[in-house]
Amino acid sequence: MSLPRDTHTPPYRLVADELRKQIRSGRIKPGERVPSSRDLEARYDIANMTARSALRVLRDEGLIYSTPGRGNFVVDPLPPESEQTPGAGEPEGQRQMPSAEYLELSERLDALTAKVDDLLGVFQQLASFTERQKKS
Repeated sequence: MSLPRDTHTPPYRLVADELRKQIRSGRIKPGERVPSSRDLEARYDIANMTARSALRVLRDEGLIYSTPGRGNFVVDPLPPESEQTPGAGEPEGQRQMPSAEYLELSERLDALTAKVDDLLGVFQQLASFTERQKKS
């Protein structure tokens, strides 16, 4: 699936909008796992950082939460739609943007989460290898 190219909306916002629609419509239900940044990267043909930014938007809105090593999940219960975004109902130009410090910390957290996920994958492979060695 590709994103529309004839829009001024940044790709991460388009992906976040699509995921938000799926969550609000019940296609992705409360408590269910949301596609990973790698899944989103492949599905929408976007950079991994773009996918992570889309997930960060949904976390900031309170629609999803992250569990290191397990992924991102839809909150249960969902917040009311009117409360989903800070500044909801305000014109786009009047919303307060996150501070540079917040953005940097959020990016660092995403990077650490990715490293933890990678390490867990290595440990799972090692456990599988060890199990096969025991059977031999």
